[in-house]
Amino acid sequence: MHRVFNYALRLAEDGEFFHFQNDLAQAAYDSLGQSYKAGENEIAIVTKLVNALNGRTYNHITVEANKIHGNRSFVEFNYRDKPTTKELGDMAVISIVTVGKNRLLQRVCIIQNKKAKKHAWGVDAEQLFLLKNFPPLSGNRGLFRGMSDVTFRNRSGCLGAYGLFDDPGEMMFLAAPLFAEILRDRSSVSLADIGIPSATSQVGVHSAFPVTPFGHFFDPKEWYMIMREVIHRIGPFPWRVLGLGLPFFGNVHYGLDIYDFVRAWTQVNLGEYTCLAGVTVNPDVDGFANRLIRSAGLGQGIDLPKVNDDLDTKPEGDMAVFVLRMDVEQND
Repeated sequence: MHRVFNYALRLAEDGEFFHFQNDLAQAAYDSLGQSYKAGENEIAIVTKLVNALNGRTYNHITVEANKIHGNRSFVEFNYRDKPTTKELGDMAVISIVTVGKNRLLQRVCIIQNKKAKKHAWGVDAEQLFLLKNFPPLSGNRGLFRGMSDVTFRNRSGCLGAYGLFDDPGEMMFLAAPLFAEILRDRSSVSLADIGIPSATSQVGVHSAFPVTPFGHFFDPKEWYMIMREVIHRIGPFPWRVLGLGLPFFGNVHYGLDIYDFVRAWTQVNLGEYTCLAGVTVNPDVDGFANRLIRSAGLGQGIDLPKVNDDLDTKPEGDMAVFVLRMDVEQND
């Protein structure tokens, strides 16, 4: 793991990486502006974002994006005491840190996008319940077809999230638990209702548990042992590694605009950890994320683990997949 921390320390001071982030954000803004001028819906907006961001690179950091085409992915679950069926999401944002072909870290965030009407967003309470809580799921059609009793752990509180599009071409990012807290019992929320200071976005807003740079995964004993190893390997600057001076590997639940979203994603601050220190830590979510990557034709040159489901069925669905890869082997 010392490679990852050293690499992040270098990127934090790298002006060219900062330019790469800015260029990525500008490409997204250009795409959103074109979509709003054309009056396009959420599906077309996301498709344009795929085309705008795919193939962007900087010094062994790559962004790949593609759409999986097929039936929309609906899942069955219990909304409180009532069985229901809803779409899981229309976009997945994945970050992978590798050393050569081997994974060191991986995160995934499943996003449902909403386009504002008069600067307000209508929200389906059942889908919000799904993206906040991830109750046991069964496949109706699409990516979960034929699957039953699927359970996704959401330790970070950011496995599910919303992308809120607004005129004239903007996107706000909100983790589902935070969105639920803002929404309360309302069926819609306005821009004026979402008044969270951006300074809090770096540490997991309104989190129910103590937040580490890795989210909520570690108990105090595990975190202490990891940080002892970091201090031993890196030397006398552990507090920078802890995130007080280095905004990588955090747990961002909120982004005011595209710049916030892009910086959080490219600094590996978004979503649920599925792989950590080369070990799969959330098998069901990891398997799903890797099926998405393969189904979208992405992830070439990465040894993604396979399970029987990958061998026996061909995933299908309708979801945009965005993959950021950082290869630390090429940057030693």
